[in-house]
Amino acid sequence: MDMPTAACSPSSSAPPPPSSSGVDVAVDARTEEVRRRLLLDAAIDGNLDLLARMALELLPPAPSATGADATAGVWSTCGRALHLAATNGRTDVCRYLVQDLGIPVDALSDERETPLLLAATFGHTATAAWLLERGASPRAPDVDGETPLHWAAYNGDRDLAMLLLCKGADVGAANPRGTALHVAAMRGCPEVIRVLLRHGADPNKFASRVFTPLVSSLLGGSVECMKLLIEAGANVHAGGFSGATPLLLACSRRRNIGFVKCLLKAGADPNLPDELGRLPIEIAAVQGGKRLVQLLFPVTRCPPNMVGWSVAGIMSYVNSAAYKERVRKDSCKRKAELKLEGNKAYETKDYDTAILMYNMALKFDDPKDIDASIYANKSLCWLRLGVGDEALSDAQACIRLWPDWGKGYYRQGEAFRFLQDYASAYTAFVKASELDPQNPKIANALRDLLERTKGASVSRCLEGGVQGRSQVLSGPCDQAVQGQGSFVQAVGRGQPLSSGQ
Repeated sequence: MDMPTAACSPSSSAPPPPSSSGVDVAVDARTEEVRRRLLLDAAIDGNLDLLARMALELLPPAPSATGADATAGVWSTCGRALHLAATNGRTDVCRYLVQDLGIPVDALSDERETPLLLAATFGHTATAAWLLERGASPRAPDVDGETPLHWAAYNGDRDLAMLLLCKGADVGAANPRGTALHVAAMRGCPEVIRVLLRHGADPNKFASRVFTPLVSSLLGGSVECMKLLIEAGANVHAGGFSGATPLLLACSRRRNIGFVKCLLKAGADPNLPDELGRLPIEIAAVQGGKRLVQLLFPVTRCPPNMVGWSVAGIMSYVNSAAYKERVRKDSCKRKAELKLEGNKAYETKDYDTAILMYNMALKFDDPKDIDASIYANKSLCWLRLGVGDEALSDAQACIRLWPDWGKGYYRQGEAFRFLQDYASAYTAFVKASELDPQNPKIANALRDLLERTKGASVSRCLEGGVQGRSQVLSGPCDQAVQGQGSFVQAVGRGQPLSSGQ
């Protein structure tokens, strides 16, 4: 940009003419951003010519003071391009980025996903095979413990599963969903199950200490998968922590007659009760239907507390008021036991086990005797594990069930604060204080929030009624502010976790 050359007196008070350097920098920045976007779009579309041209234009032509930073930025963009290309099955683009530009084949995304994991996730077998040939790690998991083998099993991709295992994938790698064998069974993929079993997958391994691949096959609805697992040595009596055997679970649905027949033929014991003392035939009578009762009747021993031992007598027995009341009381007792186990696990900082116990306790929740404090406890455990979204979800479930309990809003405020939604956290804490004004934990939470944020987020709320990430709470901001003084000064007793924290 040419500038005028008219002379002016050195003593002139007129300001100097504007420099063009700032304009040029802004134009260059915009141009570079456009090129980066074009490069990423080309990776998604598989437009190799455009991608190569944008990459060359982005690379600095010669060393400079800022050359190192510029080059690092280009490599970062190209790394993102590699992830996008793998996600969309653009093998040619992956080849150019890895071979020609030297992008690491196992470059990690922000979520710690490798290109191979992304290709496997979206079912691009050919792209995954090429990455493996270039040395991609077949074992690298993401932050949730998912491996490429998990995703090959999820997609029913037998060929990719075989290739991954031949390249050294860990057939026993597990996360909360279990191993790849659990996933294949849940998805009803017998061909993948055959491959995994041939490579040493354990048909009796528990996922989250609760269910085996045999139980997963029930969820997948594949009797063929169940037969393959039994042939490989799956234990038909394995019940996990809850003691619920595959037969008990199979009896809970009408459409599971094929599974019940398969399990009985494999030696499943129809006289093993569940954790409430109910036999499979009782579960079938309540949930599975008369045909399942007829199937189980010849192989079930009459329990001592039952009269009128017949198919009709069993159907009548489980529908009696006395039976239902007994089950209700037993369920309440078991729920309390599991909640106590969860509280003990929390005290020892075993938060994963605590969440498991609380989830199992919720299975016995009675609509007439809801215990929303279990959701509040789960929310706290998720916070300790650093999983803010789950903490918020459980806190909101608690509020829906017990809208007048201050602890639920307190847990919600803690979750919002963890997620850095300070305006919503403030509103939740104030609501908690209105419902439980003598709780010092709530007062301390608001005081800490105001000190940490210096009142910035609250000021935004005051000025514009800013809403947070959730519309769970209602009411204008000024209502929240009215309670601030008494809230911060609140004193009283806190409640221990075992009583519903």
